[in-house]
Amino acid sequence: MDAVSNVAAPLLAGFAVAAIGVVAADSDKFRWPGAILLCLTLAALLFVTCVQFGFHARRHLYSPADITAWWSEEEARERHDLLREEHATDFQYWESWRRRAYAAYTGGMVMLWMGVSLVLLPPTPGSSPDTVFRWAAAAVAAGAAVVEGVWSTYPSIKRRLQRRRLLRGNP
Repeated sequence: MDAVSNVAAPLLAGFAVAAIGVVAADSDKFRWPGAILLCLTLAALLFVTCVQFGFHARRHLYSPADITAWWSEEEARERHDLLREEHATDFQYWESWRRRAYAAYTGGMVMLWMGVSLVLLPPTPGSSPDTVFRWAAAAVAAGAAVVEGVWSTYPSIKRRLQRRRLLRGNP
């Protein structure tokens, strides 16, 4: 979680913003600059959102050892049930913010790959020798966007389907 929200997302947000600058400065060199700018802007926004969600998640994650370090033995004994309840509640908050951070990161990755795919398209229809390769590269990047979306959502969809089967009594 820390690596995603504190390292990968800020790095990728910076890349998306830099790419926005390049496309905005030379928009005539791209096939659909408006669509590219939209995808890259959404990617940057989602990566920054991931950082924010990760920040909110982190403040709710701590261990029982941390609680022991924060309170004297006597205070911890007196407040044992309350501290346990607060810890369980904070862990639920952490899980909720963590899920949001991963969703924002996944959305950012999908938008980034879509933006890259659009950047790779040949600027004009034509029969340049590299046109086929540019279309192929764009297709690979669009495929990466699809794979990222499926890869990231499949485990949660699978868990939901399994949970439904269990609730119906079908193991």
